[in-house]
Amino acid sequence: MKRFKLVCTVLAVMTASAVWGDDSEHRLQQGVSMAMGSGFEVTHGDYGINADATLVTVPVLLAMNPRQDIDLTLELPLVYLSSRSSSGVVVTQSGGMGRRRNASVSLSSSSSTSSEAGLGDINLSAGWTVQQDEEGWLPRIRPNLYLKLPTGDDTSGLGTGTFEAGPGLSLSKWLGDVQLFVDGAYILQDSTSDYQGKNYLTYTAGGGVQLGDRLFMSLFAKGSTTRVDGGDAPLEGRLKLNFLQSRRVAWELYGLVGLSDASPAAGGGLLVMYQF
Repeated sequence: MKRFKLVCTVLAVMTASAVWGDDSEHRLQQGVSMAMGSGFEVTHGDYGINADATLVTVPVLLAMNPRQDIDLTLELPLVYLSSRSSSGVVVTQSGGMGRRRNASVSLSSSSSTSSEAGLGDINLSAGWTVQQDEEGWLPRIRPNLYLKLPTGDDTSGLGTGTFEAGPGLSLSKWLGDVQLFVDGAYILQDSTSDYQGKNYLTYTAGGGVQLGDRLFMSLFAKGSTTRVDGGDAPLEGRLKLNFLQSRRVAWELYGLVGLSDASPAAGGGLLVMYQF
């Protein structure tokens, strides 16, 4: 049970931005130093501009624990974006969109769509667990660092064209079979001639419950302050199921609903991790 709680709490790297991961921490089982995984996420939304945008993301994940208290994660997302022509939307995060500065078309009179596919922005994260959640009253404490590289084609909307980096902190605590968790990060972002990025604060807060030996269910809110000048603040709700198939294989299934114009209206995804 203890081992399963460790895996389910922190197995997945969400979805790519704060290594998609401002809603989860990646951890491997004791004695496991590496894991690889992949899956998909599909989201759709109008983003307050009638963009009619559908985003499909296929992440390729590599996670390593050089020590039991240190974790490193690399995520390479393959993305497909379909949106109304000249909407100017760009992929900013897992399922999220921003708008280019030069977008000026009146979308209410445009019905054509355009599609792009390719590599998105690469994400890296590193965490250090300084306090484990054992039998005491202290929560598990994990400072972390995040870096996003602008590898996605920003002219096609597959990335923002901006670097992002910043520190974060994750806290979690088990109370019997119930876990409470919260994390936040302050992300520094530069700006380009087409994308007016700005620094932002990202956060996640929620809880989960252990349902038997192999299933963990969590419900949480995920959001941030505005990531681009003139834009809205992203906010969404997520429901996630983690299933431990075996010591080596774990699955994650989740759905989301957007609560602001900067988030998709709805979406969901699947992730599978194999631990060596």
